[in-house]
Amino acid sequence: MIMEAELREACARVTKEFELYPHLSEAVYQRALQLELQERGHTVVAEVVKPVMYNGMHVGTVRADLVVHNRCADDFVLELKRVPKILPGHIDQLRTYVALTAERQVKQYMEPCDVRGAVVNFGRAPAEIHFVDTPEWASGKERSPSRARSRSRSRSPDPEDVRLANESW
Repeated sequence: MIMEAELREACARVTKEFELYPHLSEAVYQRALQLELQERGHTVVAEVVKPVMYNGMHVGTVRADLVVHNRCADDFVLELKRVPKILPGHIDQLRTYVALTAERQVKQYMEPCDVRGAVVNFGRAPAEIHFVDTPEWASGKERSPSRARSRSRSRSPDPEDVRLANESW
């Protein structure tokens, strides 16, 4: 599996290689990072299309810039940017890609998975990188009932809480 330090090193090498050409397109950085990761022994696929489903019907697609396929491990999704800074919308975009990838792996292999990802911004030197994990709801892992209940906004009040509240009046 690609490790955070290895990704940082690969991005630093790409950034250094292009330091004399500050206005290259995102596509150039994408291809260079793909080649750099492949040289390091990873299987990297560009422009991976992920289907978006609604009630079992295909309603559209999203396209991940790079996906690193790992032997005996889960995929790693890379969303590349060339902007002044990473914004929350960029991270949300990556979270969507990571969740769709995780859901597909859970359906395909029928077991929980931990797809990870990173937004890589080549608009700064050194490259700015923000890592993201699989959202729990997309990983296929069971949540404990107590934890699920504690996140609910519409849960019934605990009888003990009601009793204590009534006593304080």
